Amino acid sequence: MARSVRMMAVGGLLGWTLAVGAPVVLENLYCWKEMGYCIRYPAGWSPTKVNEYTLLLSGKSGTDAYYTTVTIASFASTLAGGRYETAQALLNAYKCDLVSGSPEVYVDSTGYPDGTGYVAEFTREGEIFRQWRVVVARADGKVFHSWAFTAPADLYPTYQPIAEAMFRSWTLDGTVGSTGASSSKATIVVLFEVRDRVRRLATCNSDSDLSLGRCHTLSYALNIPAAGYVALSLVLERGKWVQATLYDPAGKRVAIRPGNVNDVYTGVHAVAPGTYTIKVGPQVFTAESDFELKAYFSTREFSVDDLVALYGPRIRYLER
Repeated sequence: MARSVRMMAVGGLLGWTLAVGAPVVLENLYCWKEMGYCIRYPAGWSPTKVNEYTLLLSGKSGTDAYYTTVTIASFASTLAGGRYETAQALLNAYKCDLVSGSPEVYVDSTGYPDGTGYVAEFTREGEIFRQWRVVVARADGKVFHSWAFTAPADLYPTYQPIAEAMFRSWTLDGTVGSTGASSSKATIVVLFEVRDRVRRLATCNSDSDLSLGRCHTLSYALNIPAAGYVALSLVLERGKWVQATLYDPAGKRVAIRPGNVNDVYTGVHAVAPGTYTIKVGPQVFTAESDFELKAYFSTREFSVDDLVALYGPRIRYLER
């Protein structure tokens, strides 16, 4: 595929959704000791130091992967004599570059209420690009690191899983397996994802019907591959009381996301390998809703704050 523009990564992804499928294998590791980070990348890709503070990773020339880039740029903060006082200030500078460099730009920061990231779509030389950017501060506050993935809009879905895996592998302390946006050393993956609807059945007309199993309930099998930690998220239509419950192979409840709370995430729970069951159904007999259900897993302990950093805010809703 001939491309007129090869982008240095500037932004994110509109309507951010995590790709579901086989785990991505990242065979190679690149560490920039002076900048204090490491990142894994796939076979066939190569790292290039663009300048003294910017790393570019992409596929081979002549392939589509050449036009999909992951870029990490590091900047001194005002504490170290640099220009930017906060991560938000650096991010705003990138937004300004987007607006000034493209006749058509859409930037969405709703997935990052703390102001440390955004998603965007813009045009360059008549071609549409999609981009995802996150800015994080080093622990001492003296350096800001900007991580970004950019691709032409038609290639973005194909290379999105690779970008997600690379982001999860990025570490700022030299320990592979942590994420740049989290203090956890856990690599958190989405084991299961489904979009469905709980419906109001004709047999479901009272709390008694609900207790007798006459209301609509959906069941999903979740295969836990190893000992580790698991959490669920359930995103509903606003004001709908539908709940998700995770049960272990013996039928014991492990985690629950009630419908009468705003937080989309359950707690994080230790689990053993095996086939678990997720049930989604009404919490009150009148409830019905579209929903988006995900199950997250790591072999190392993580927190809900880690999930928020990687997969979105605690409070969000589906729009019909």
